[in-house]
Order: sequence, then C-alpha cells, then structure tokens
Amino acid sequence: MAKVQFVTQENAARIEAPPCGRGQIQSRAYFKEATDPLHLQVHQLTADAVLNVSSLATDTLVYVWTGAVVVQGVRLGERSSLIMERGASTELSAVDGVATLLFFTPKERSGEVVPHDGAAPHLRLLPSERVPRNADLGGQGLAGGALHADASDISRHLWLHENDFHVGDTPVAVHSHSEDEIIFVRDGELRVGNRHYGPGAALAVAAHTKYGFQVGPNGLSFVNFRASAPTYTSDDGKHSMDEAEFWRSQTGRPEYMDFPTG
Repeated sequence: MAKVQFVTQENAARIEAPPCGRGQIQSRAYFKEATDPLHLQVHQLTADAVLNVSSLATDTLVYVWTGAVVVQGVRLGERSSLIMERGASTELSAVDGVATLLFFTPKERSGEVVPHDGAAPHLRLLPSERVPRNADLGGQGLAGGALHADASDISRHLWLHENDFHVGDTPVAVHSHSEDEIIFVRDGELRVGNRHYGPGAALAVAAHTKYGFQVGPNGLSFVNFRASAPTYTSDDGKHSMDEAEFWRSQTGRPEYMDFPTG
C-alpha cells in the first residue's frame, strides 16, 4: 500500500451490506485491497436493524461511533467496543435510533492455520462505562485518551485507542510507529498540510512512516487501530517508547465482559 492513504466518508466505496435480520444497513469500505494490511468497513444501521455476524473469517474489533447496539443482551453505546474472535457468530441490534459501527480487521493471511483447542470463539464486550480513560494524558492538559484493546492475548493481539485533543490548532510533532495503523476521525478536524479531514475521514499509515498533523481549531477526536503492539519513535530517532506500556500506565488495562459463542 501507499505509505499514507486518505479516504473521506464520501469517497469510501459502497459495498454489499452484511446479512440483516431486519431493518436496513448501508456499508462502505475504506481500505479493502489485498495490498492493504489493515481493513476498515463502516456499517450504518437504521433504527431497530439487526446485523448478523456468522463464522467470522478473522478476528475483528468493532467500535461504536454513533448510536448504540445491543449484543448478548448488553447495551454498547457510543465509544463502546467489541472484540469478536475468528469463527464467532452473533447479532448486533441497533437501539435508540441509527447506529454507526466501525469494523477493523487485519488482512486475512493466505494459508493461515488457526489452532483449535475445542473452545468456542469468544466475544469480549467493552461498554463505554468500562473503557479505561484518562482525560489528561501526560499531565499537560492537551489531550486525553482511552484504551480499548492493548495487543494482549485477551484482546487477540489487536490494538485500539482513542485520542481526544482538547486544545485547538495544536501541532503534533513528526513521528513514526512500528506497526501499520488506521486513524479514523470521530469528531473535530485533523489537518495535514493544506488538507482538512473531518468526522468520517480515515488515514492508513504504513509502519515506520514519519508523519505529523495539526489539530483543527475546535479540537480533534480519533480512534487508532493496529494489529499488534506498537512502538513510538520521534522524528530524530532519539526518543523511543513502548506504547502499550505507556497507555497501560496512563489508563489501566481494559476489563472485558466475556461471552463464548456457539
């Protein structure tokens, strides 16, 4: 893939929606090519729509961008998440109006053999009220964050965090990460040079690619997905940080509601 790809909500490709028990679902794919190491689909469910998931081909992390869904009798509102293990089946039912869900997956590897220990695939639910958060990461009053998946065994080695930049027009220094990543703008604005990206825009950044950005005038909130534990490196290479260690020290680790399926 290109080192950096930008896709807006309007430019994301319309795709066939997953099976729907009732109601309607509109679906778009942001990154779906064979050369893309990470994939993102966005599904918008009408009020009371039911999205059916059956025998997933790969581990999947779902983030509730807007609205709310019920899974296994648990309400997952905005800023909640769900990890679905490969092979899992379940239903996600929209409640209280339209719901928009982000489905993040690592690219399925050809010929991958998944061990079977006889256990049923699991769902790991993280309602928003259980998400570990810190409103002041680093203690400088500039940004807060939340940790949904910390690349541990329990999270299937997937990673997802939120960043909330409170101060508008703040520059974020050029840096790189050791893993491929997808950044999805959930609110506010992210600026790269003379390009401005608002809610619904996504960036895919290849591992070890140097980049920086500026927070929009009214702040910025995004989620960041990766397929394994990342390391941060400054532009000059003099500062390197284990991000999993940093985030766990700042927010604590996510504690999921665990449901076997099947």
